[in-house]
Amino acid sequence: MLRLNTFANFFILFFSFLFLLLPHAQASLKDCNLTPAKNSKNYIIGYGSLMERESRMITNPQAHRVEPVLVKGFQRTWGQNGGNYKTTFLTLIEKKDAKLNAIFYSVNIENLLKTDQRERSYCRIKVDEKNLDFYGRKVNSKDANFWIYAATPDRLKKPSATHPIAQSYVDIFINGCLQTEEEFKLQGFAKDCVQLTSDWSEQWVNDRLHARRPFAIKNAVKIDQLLSQYFSHYYNHPID
Repeated sequence: MLRLNTFANFFILFFSFLFLLLPHAQASLKDCNLTPAKNSKNYIIGYGSLMERESRMITNPQAHRVEPVLVKGFQRTWGQNGGNYKTTFLTLIEKKDAKLNAIFYSVNIENLLKTDQRERSYCRIKVDEKNLDFYGRKVNSKDANFWIYAATPDRLKKPSATHPIAQSYVDIFINGCLQTEEEFKLQGFAKDCVQLTSDWSEQWVNDRLHARRPFAIKNAVKIDQLLSQYFSHYYNHPID
């Protein structure tokens, strides 16, 4: 009888927990990819591949000018499962007391929709301005929306042997961090990119096109020197 009561209590607690989660999940789905109000100003916050100039401008050629921003209440993590692409990308989750460094840039509605298509496995959500720190710079935020792309629960998984971290993607991310650090003279910005990202993993492959010629990748030496400070396994990643 005691064993039966223990199982019953477990299931009651389990389903109570699910019930508490449901309103939050429904709110997240409802707030995904909202249509901005007419005549509003819209900004995209980039924290992964969108940080790098060349990568960002593939989708939005006008997005050359960016500004740095510190986003509170979110954790950047290696956790976006690439599905058939067999890799794990950066994403973020809402987390109290967490923060991440990023960039933001202005977009019109057309380019916002183009970015939605590029990031279609993510959910575009609005960030409250009170959670944004512009590194002491003045930003006219009247009638402005600040959008960021977050993981959907079905794609949120840690790196694995079948879906590792890919060096080519890391290069884009860290190169964007270095670009921001150099342009705005923000010492330590690239280090913050590493330290404010969770779930770095030994499940990491070196898929650089010119793995034996690292100088062919822009900022490759700086990227290697930075990451090797944090990960003793960095130079041992298998070449894929």
